[in-house]
Amino acid sequence: GRMGLFDKLPGMRGATSSPAAAFADIVDTAPSWNTLRELSAEAGGTKFRDTWELQASGRGPASHKANVRLFDEADDFEPRVELFRDQAAWCPYCQKVWCMLEAKRIPYKVTKVPMSCYGDKPPWFRAISPSGAIPVAKIDGRIVPESNDIMFALEELFPDHTPMLPSPGSPDQEVVRELMGLERALFSAWFGWLRSRDDEAGLARFEFTMDRVCAALKARPGPFFLGEAVCMVDLLFIPFVERMC
Repeated sequence: GRMGLFDKLPGMRGATSSPAAAFADIVDTAPSWNTLRELSAEAGGTKFRDTWELQASGRGPASHKANVRLFDEADDFEPRVELFRDQAAWCPYCQKVWCMLEAKRIPYKVTKVPMSCYGDKPPWFRAISPSGAIPVAKIDGRIVPESNDIMFALEELFPDHTPMLPSPGSPDQEVVRELMGLERALFSAWFGWLRSRDDEAGLARFEFTMDRVCAALKARPGPFFLGEAVCMVDLLFIPFVERMC
């Protein structure tokens, strides 16, 4: 009958007397490390390395791994903003601040700390955030806690960057307030459904609120809540809708 590899090992049927002899007829056809490097480069490895080098310099596509973002500024530029966020890139509150910085193209540095479920906060972080909550931002040397407060501070302190809120006096200001309330209502309905003992009632409430969100998106032409351009409201929805999906 057909003999398998392990039939030749000592102690098995048809085995030879020596372990070395058992593998004597096996030919090593594995590619060398140099060959693997060449294959990797051909498959896109060089492209990935170039991207990583760009990100390390503060440029290139956005990445949660980046420790600094300079956008179009010079290499020696010192960002006014330092974002303290989670190491795992899972915190939705950190994510919406990150999205705000990227949308406005505000240069910033990143310092990563663990979420509470992944480990204790280091003492130096407790000194700037006694509760240990993240995100925290340092803007022009001033500590700003709470994700929404950070986003509003960025909008106020960087007026020359892409605006994320309607101009003062615009009727859209009231629309934004209503949509921010809707975002919280959606989160409450979703989280309530996940924790509900009455699954059908919880799901019904969530679906009803999601229908309201869809209606708000359809109220204007364009892919965003206020039409053609992304605004702070869209950034508030992104992290939790992503997790709902």
